[in-house]
Amino acid sequence: MKKIIIGLLAAVAITGGMASLAEAKVKIKVYLGESYYDQRMGPDYRYYEGRGWYRYNNYRANISCGQAKRIVRDHGFRDVSTRECEGRTYTFVAKRNGHRMLVFVNSRTGSLSRG
Repeated sequence: MKKIIIGLLAAVAITGGMASLAEAKVKIKVYLGESYYDQRMGPDYRYYEGRGWYRYNNYRANISCGQAKRIVRDHGFRDVSTRECEGRTYTFVAKRNGHRMLVFVNSRTGSLSRG
């Protein structure tokens, strides 16, 4: 038993010096909420020092209620009245071809949908 323990200690002592020579050089980067790239992916990408290229206008502010109302008018609706201008979707009541309907506007993109 004594010889086995001495042999194991000798093996650890010999290989312990070699294990320090084989260091793993691994870098792990974790960025939450935003994707970064090594090269520019398109004209709307900007460079962030130390991280890489990212899409600049991903996090633009909401459009205003007035801008959303103009978008609804520009799509051929008349007599546009605001029902709600909070959250992700703005809601309007508008007329088109003599019919009143609900119109929803995405507060981030300005895209329209009818209800």
